[in-house]
Amino acid sequence: MKLANVELSEIRVVSLYVITCFMCEKQLHLAASEIDASVGDAAAMAASQGWHSYETSDESCSVACPSCIKEAQENEGED
Repeated sequence: MKLANVELSEIRVVSLYVITCFMCEKQLHLAASEIDASVGDAAAMAASQGWHSYETSDESCSVACPSCIKEAQENEGED
């Protein structure tokens, strides 16, 4: 078998928004082609998938995934 580089016509460039959870570092990838090419639209799409910022009485977080938000809500209920 003779190996060669991938054919150039099979490679495409994609614009991608990457949102990283501040708590667990999980990443959400949103292809710019799936949404309008603005950061605001990417934030709205992330929110529709459960990604949000939050603030409690003793902490704030600029971006958290659904799992970490759930954990923060449970911890807040324990106080």
